[in-house]
Amino acid sequence: MNRFLNFRLLVAFVCMVALAGCSTLASLASYSVTNADLQRVVDRQVANVQEQGSILGIPLLLEVDDMQVNIGPENRQTIQLIADATATVSVLGMKYPAKVKLDVEGMPYYDPSKKAVFIRSLVLNDTTVDAMGYRGNLAPVSSKVMSLLNHFLMEQPVYEVKDVPATYAWLTDMPLVMTVESGKIVFKPQSGE
Repeated sequence: MNRFLNFRLLVAFVCMVALAGCSTLASLASYSVTNADLQRVVDRQVANVQEQGSILGIPLLLEVDDMQVNIGPENRQTIQLIADATATVSVLGMKYPAKVKLDVEGMPYYDPSKKAVFIRSLVLNDTTVDAMGYRGNLAPVSSKVMSLLNHFLMEQPVYEVKDVPATYAWLTDMPLVMTVESGKIVFKPQSGE
């Protein structure tokens, strides 16, 4: 009887270890990038987003000061970016800054050859320009900032899979499927189906 009880305890222990192992493997079968993870990457890149241009022949310097990230807003398959920018116009040696706020959304795209996530197909949700007492929308300035963001996001990834923690390093060596959920991007191995 005592041997039978010991055997049952051993079987129960082995089953518990197997279940714990399965749950650990299941959690390693995917990797998530959160809003906070993406925000850290964007914060490092935002200092590089600037462009010289002109509007109606007037010199203009565009600089993105800050950008907020929201993955999967309202469960949509998009990434929302809210950019605070400064558009500085130079006229007769004087500089006139205008604050521009753009709310844009785009489709995240995983490029397997670069192992990176880019944002494509930006759509403008809202824009506000605040310049010397004027507050509203100035289409030429907004379109210039939108063009700057679009160009930047086409060339600069918002996340690279090589940045995963060591526990998930195996992800860098296999084809992946990317999905967008509210507040996170999830990477899973591509199935052979």
